[in-house]
Amino acid sequence: MLPILVAHPMDAWDVVVVGGTIAGLRAAIAAHDSGARVTVLEEGAIGSGGSSLSVEGIATSLNETDNKSHYDDTIAVGHGLCDEDVVQSRTKSSFTHISELENWGLVLRRDSNGLPLLSPSIGHSQSRLSSTGDSTGREIYSILEDQCMKRSITRVGDIQVISLVTEDDQIVGLIALDIQNGELLAVQSKSIVLATDGYESAWNGGSGATGLWLAQGIGVELKNLEFAVWNPMFMESYGLQIPLSILNDGGQVRTYSGNNVDFSSSDGFYSASKLLHSSNEKHVLDARILNRGTAPWYADISEKVLTRLGGDMKEVVIPISPRVSTTLGGIPCDENGSVESILGLYAAGDCACSGFHGADMAAGNRLLESLDGGLNSGNSASTYAINRDFSGIESIDSSLIMSANKYASLLNSKDDGITRGQAENKLNSIMMDSMGFTRNTSSLSKAEEQITKLVNSIISLSDTNPIMNTELAEVFRLEGLLNVSKSAIQAAASRHESCGSHQLNE
Repeated sequence: MLPILVAHPMDAWDVVVVGGTIAGLRAAIAAHDSGARVTVLEEGAIGSGGSSLSVEGIATSLNETDNKSHYDDTIAVGHGLCDEDVVQSRTKSSFTHISELENWGLVLRRDSNGLPLLSPSIGHSQSRLSSTGDSTGREIYSILEDQCMKRSITRVGDIQVISLVTEDDQIVGLIALDIQNGELLAVQSKSIVLATDGYESAWNGGSGATGLWLAQGIGVELKNLEFAVWNPMFMESYGLQIPLSILNDGGQVRTYSGNNVDFSSSDGFYSASKLLHSSNEKHVLDARILNRGTAPWYADISEKVLTRLGGDMKEVVIPISPRVSTTLGGIPCDENGSVESILGLYAAGDCACSGFHGADMAAGNRLLESLDGGLNSGNSASTYAINRDFSGIESIDSSLIMSANKYASLLNSKDDGITRGQAENKLNSIMMDSMGFTRNTSSLSKAEEQITKLVNSIISLSDTNPIMNTELAEVFRLEGLLNVSKSAIQAAASRHESCGSHQLNE
C-alpha cells in the first residue's frame, strides 16, 4: 500500500535549512535578517541538533595584532590542502563572532583584565582558545535558539528529508518524511542550506550524514572524505568528549603506569591522538586536582563522570581514548557556502568542505567554521532566493512519486534481509578496520568490496506501521551513510600519499 503522498498543500519557502545544528541555526538567522522567508527542518525533536556539539571552544586571535598567526597555524595544520582565501576570511571573522555572541548573552571565561580568557591548545602557536569550560557548544546553541525564537523563525522537528529536487541543475524543492504521521511531504524552495553533521557515525554508530547523501543524490561530488578528526579526549566506552581546556586548568593525561603525556601545540588532532594510539598502554585523564576556582567550569563533565563511572572526578581518573569526533570532507563549497554545480544549494558546518580545515583541524576551528559558514551561507541563500520565482512543480511531483515507491517498498519488504542494527555494526567495523589511524591499499580494497555488499543489501524493518516509525527514518539515513562511506573509502584508496589524518602504512 502506498503512503499518503501529501497531507496538505505544498509548503513554499525562500530558504529551507536542513539541519538544526549551530551552523543551521546561524544560517536561518542570517537568511531571515536578509529578508527571506525561512524554515529549519530537523531530523529529531526540535533542539536535538545540539546533541553532537563541540566542547572545544572557539579559536580567536583577540590578544594578537591581527589574524596572521591564526592563519599560519591553520594552514600548517591543514597540510597544504586549505583554501588560503577561506582561511584568511574565517580567521579574520572570529572577532565579529565573539563580539556578536557576547552581545547575545554568551558568558565566556574571563582573565584578570576582564577580557575573554584564551588558552593554549592543539594546533595553535599562541593561546587562542576561548570557552565556557565544558559547555561552549551547548551555550552557543541555546543562544542561537533564543535568537530564532525572537525572530519567529519556523522550526519543524521529526522531519527526515529524503531527497532534494532540481531542475536544470537548480534547486526547486525537496521531499521529506513526516515521521510523526508517516506522510511524505513536498516542499518548494528557491534555495536550500544543508547544515547537518559529518559522517562520523560511520565509525561511532548511528546514521547521520544526511546533508552529504542528499547532495550526493543530486550529483554533487563530495570532496576530501578521506580526512577525519581523531580527538584524543573521549571518555572511553561512553563517547563523552572532554574539553581540551581542562589540560590548562590542572588536568593531565597519563598512561596507566603514571607517565605524563603532553600534546604538541604545533600539530593537529591526528598527532595528538596518535600519541595515545601508538602507545602500548591505556590512558587516563587525571583531573583530581584542578587549579583553584576552575572546577565550576567543568560541572557538566563532573556530573557525567559521577553517573557513568560512579565516582567523583576529584577522586577518580577518567579512562580516555581517541575517537572520530567529526569529519573534514564533504560538500564542496566556497566561503559563502555556495555549491558551484547546483544553483541555489548551499552548505555549512560539519557537512561542508569549504577548504578551511584541509587534512586536519586545529582546536576551536570547528565552531568557527560553523558560525562563519552558517552566517555566510544564510546571507547568500537569501540573496539568491529573494529575486527569484518558485518553479519546478512537475519535477517535485515526479520526485514525490519516486520517493513514495521507495517508501512503499521498504514498508512492504519481507523479513529476509539484514536488520538496521546488523548493517550499522558491520559498517562501524569496516570503517575502524580500514579507515583508522593507518590505512593500506589491501584493507581499503577489501573494505570497498564489503561495503558494496552492504549498499546492495536489503535492510528489513521490524515495524511496518508508517506512524511514528523512527526505524524507517533510520533506514533512510543508514542507506545514505553507506553510500557516503563507500565514497570515503574510494577517496582514501585514490590518495596515494600520506597527508594529515590520512596515513598510509603499506
